[in-house]
Amino acid sequence: MVEAFLGIQVVAISFALFMLYIAFLQFKRGNLNIKEFSFWVIVWLLFIFFALVPGVFTPLLAKIFVARAMDIIMIGAFMILAYLGFQNHIGVKGLQKQIQDLVREKAIKKTKKSESKKK
Repeated sequence: MVEAFLGIQVVAISFALFMLYIAFLQFKRGNLNIKEFSFWVIVWLLFIFFALVPGVFTPLLAKIFVARAMDIIMIGAFMILAYLGFQNHIGVKGLQKQIQDLVREKAIKKTKKSESKKK
């Protein structure tokens, strides 16, 4: 029996294919190494698999008392977004510290040069 695709499945598969293309472009541009590219290919292929076969979640859902597969996907998505937001914050803080150190170092060098010219 062939089941018709739901609209959300079409959207999810289209999105995953688009993200695979973006990952490929970033790999070709050198922004992703082979390990990172492989990771993203696996993630998006799994995304496509779960979009095509949503019934795979049914045994898991019964064990963790979640009503619908979409609920568990949303919970997972929020957890991932929270993690990525935290990692982004930590990365920005590190970059701010590096910029501050570079500016401080450059200012000290400039001050020392101007002092040596005055003597």
